[in-house]
Amino acid sequence: MTLIPFLFDILNIPSPTFQEQAITKFIEDWLDYRIPDLFVRRQGNNRIFSLPLIENLPHIALVGHSDVVPPHFCPYQRSQRLHGAGASDMQGSLAVFAFLMYDFSQITDRQFNFSFILYDAEEGTPIEQNGLHKLIETESDFIRNIDLSIVGEPTNGEVQIGCVGSLHAQVIVQGQACHSARPWDGQNALYNAIPFIKEISKITPVKQVVGGVDFFDVLNITESQSQNGRTTIPGEWTCNINYRYAPGRDMIEAESTFDSLFRQAASIVTDSINYKIVDHVPAAQIIENHLFNQVISWSGAKITAKQAWTDVAQLNGIGVPAFNFGPGLTSQAHKPDEYILVEDVLNYHQLLQGLANLKVTANQIYQEN
Repeated sequence: MTLIPFLFDILNIPSPTFQEQAITKFIEDWLDYRIPDLFVRRQGNNRIFSLPLIENLPHIALVGHSDVVPPHFCPYQRSQRLHGAGASDMQGSLAVFAFLMYDFSQITDRQFNFSFILYDAEEGTPIEQNGLHKLIETESDFIRNIDLSIVGEPTNGEVQIGCVGSLHAQVIVQGQACHSARPWDGQNALYNAIPFIKEISKITPVKQVVGGVDFFDVLNITESQSQNGRTTIPGEWTCNINYRYAPGRDMIEAESTFDSLFRQAASIVTDSINYKIVDHVPAAQIIENHLFNQVISWSGAKITAKQAWTDVAQLNGIGVPAFNFGPGLTSQAHKPDEYILVEDVLNYHQLLQGLANLKVTANQIYQEN
């Protein structure tokens, strides 16, 4: 089987979050049939596939999540565009990672140990439900000893280092419900919130240069609800505020900055309002070693910031150097007719095949870890 038909097979399998059993089994069966000495670590629908580990060789992990966001649809190809749910985010990378494991298994004199980490529940879940988080708990020693992880998130073929932290806060503005025919009997919570909304809209992105690339701190209202009822003055308005911040600050510092921005916007509102943090994942504090820098340089890819949250943060958080690098298009992620370019998939596969011939001194890696 060649790569693109294999990707078609993957895209034919529905894999929304919490329904990744079928795709996990398909990839595991495909690898197990072709790599007789494949070693598999299992945890729920999470897998670590490894070639036989050779002592004193640097260890590279290919890392990707199996769940997708768009509702499933039958994949189809139009010219260079291969459409399918999760094609860019990130089934294209998974297909390449599986093929690479087979490619590397055929090499008799490997320069690296290779593993493929496949995990579930990445899309929009609390960190406690994230499959990589669970693997880090159950396979901590194994994962912590990885020298470099390549996370196959869509990056337009760029190497995107780090990732921004993400804080979600719930805000409630009170009013007093009443019949819309007699508004003087109550107080419209949405109207009370408008000055606050305007102040939030004035908060502009702040550029932060970290690791030689540009990240941006941004704050936005992403959800907004008021009490239902076509003939009811809403007595309560709620919103979700999402604060994204660059590496360089820990979670406590980020929460302090968010609090200052919130208080500034809320000061214009007559009635006091407050917030509750409902979810918070940290930014990736960029971890480098010799292998990290050499592979990025060898790739020839443009280096930019990952202006989103990815599981690079979890890996960096336990001291594992990692960067985002995938063939998918960021503009296509989560779209209902999502696609990936066939040429990008083939080029990505061809490039990473070259890892097998990359020369690196193991001692340099271990001294820096």
